[in-house]
Amino acid sequence: MQHETRPCEICKQPIDPERIEAVPETRLCPEHARQIQKHGGEFIVTMTQERTSKAGSMKRNYGSVSTSKTRNLEALQRLRDDYEREKARS
Repeated sequence: MQHETRPCEICKQPIDPERIEAVPETRLCPEHARQIQKHGGEFIVTMTQERTSKAGSMKRNYGSVSTSKTRNLEALQRLRDDYEREKARS
């Protein structure tokens, strides 16, 4: 089986195929995935409670919860800025 490889968005180093298999949406190597936590994480996860009661009913019945995951673009930019500052110091 061929493993997918892609570079880290920050340092351009190849991301380990096992990490890509575990977190297919990731665009960060493990080091930068750890560092982005201080800025809120690589992803923003939101949850929505499904409502199963009839429209207009005062009674609230809830069903399952659906989740969605979006890239945390602000955190990525902060991490990129941190990386560039650190690189300039070296």
